[in-house]
Amino acid sequence: MVSCPDFRLQAVVRRVHTESQAVTLVDDTQRQSVVLSRNEAAMRMGVEIGMKTVQALARCPALQIERPSAPAEIAASRLLLETSLSWVPGIEETEAGMLTLDLSTEPEEARVDSAKRIRGRLYDAGLEVVIGLGETPSLARIAASAARQKGESIWQLVPERRLDLLDGLTLEVAEVGAELKERLSLWGIQTPGGFARLPREAVAARLGEEGVELWLKLTGQMRRPLRFAKLEELFEEHEDFDYEVCDREPLLFVVNRFLDQLIVRVARTGRAATAVHVLLTFANGVCHARRLALPEPALDHEILFHLVSGHLDSLEWKAPVESLRLRFEPSDTVASQRLLFGAGLRNRFQFEDTMKRLRRLVGSERVGSPRMRNTHRPGAFELVPLPSEIETASERGGPPVTGFTLCRWQGRVRAEVRWKSGQPERVASRPVSGIVIRAAGPWHCGGDWWHEGKQWRRREWDVELSGQGVFRLVESEAECFLEGRYD
Repeated sequence: MVSCPDFRLQAVVRRVHTESQAVTLVDDTQRQSVVLSRNEAAMRMGVEIGMKTVQALARCPALQIERPSAPAEIAASRLLLETSLSWVPGIEETEAGMLTLDLSTEPEEARVDSAKRIRGRLYDAGLEVVIGLGETPSLARIAASAARQKGESIWQLVPERRLDLLDGLTLEVAEVGAELKERLSLWGIQTPGGFARLPREAVAARLGEEGVELWLKLTGQMRRPLRFAKLEELFEEHEDFDYEVCDREPLLFVVNRFLDQLIVRVARTGRAATAVHVLLTFANGVCHARRLALPEPALDHEILFHLVSGHLDSLEWKAPVESLRLRFEPSDTVASQRLLFGAGLRNRFQFEDTMKRLRRLVGSERVGSPRMRNTHRPGAFELVPLPSEIETASERGGPPVTGFTLCRWQGRVRAEVRWKSGQPERVASRPVSGIVIRAAGPWHCGGDWWHEGKQWRRREWDVELSGQGVFRLVESEAECFLEGRYD
């Protein structure tokens, strides 16, 4: 669990670098404003939570007074979530300034080091947090409270030593109610570890539902599914213009600024953008929304700006623009490694421009990608349109290509075959001829027998010709031909 102490105060002033600066957050909605939160410097000067602001100023004349800010809290929550997303993908926003992370995908031996890196990034960004590690969300929350109580940044509740570690804590870290705490004090139980050692039946008989719930938390038997945060609306920038924008240049200036901000935020999570959502609101009340998909996840500013600006250039404006909303659709954190020797495409958008020109020259029906038909007939291919998002070799799935590859020849290469005991002994054709050294087969295949007039049958051999190589020999429709060569 990642917990940000005094979150509302840190959201406004972030981290105060000088220890001598006393800062407090006050609630001025009442008749007399009171102190909601204060930093350590203010606490050393005698400022307490709940104290009237006038009294706090009397104790500390140099006290810096701040007020809660909802936009600052939203920005701090986004920063906290985005930075934590570079650790693990599954995160629950439990409370304001408190995140519960699912570490099941993180190696156990790497969790403490990862926690230190995340805390360091948040510290550099201006937020000071404590991190608690535990088996369940409840134990992780207790560990985070223990870290704050002990003055440590990271505290791990190791399963093998759970009870011994709980013995060194007070009941406050388990968020025990005042009435239950008083009863446990009368029983002589001062630590969570002592309470966890009690028999469950005795706890249920004497303390009821509240006692059983606490016992289940401390023993690690209370588990709950996390409500993962939705990222669709996280990476978004919005601008309501004070004036009506009639030209593209001012709009592109704002787009350029939004892209810079979103790229930094998405890169902080270890992700990339798979699509850009553009939403424009015009003065005549018309709204324009478009999802601009990327051929592959990217965070290149030039590519993203080219994508958005190209769409805006093709858009017909019938009224000035009143507002702009730009949103990044983040990629999945489970990334696939590219082929070591795969060249790939250096510029996917240049490739798309080339394909558009090619379609204008030869026609859209003649541009596509060959795909095998859903049949067992060898060599049955069809031309299908290229997908909007080009797949890489590592994304297609399936087993890797191993062994020889059959390079099919265009058309049938007729061959004269001399047989011996049902096996080919010599093959003669226009491109190659020779004695068969080895032969594998025959393999019988057929299909389309359920369609009248489309039935087909064939027998196949893989033959090695002396000094020529390995070829595919086929017998079909009372004739023999070579289908291709193995490389």
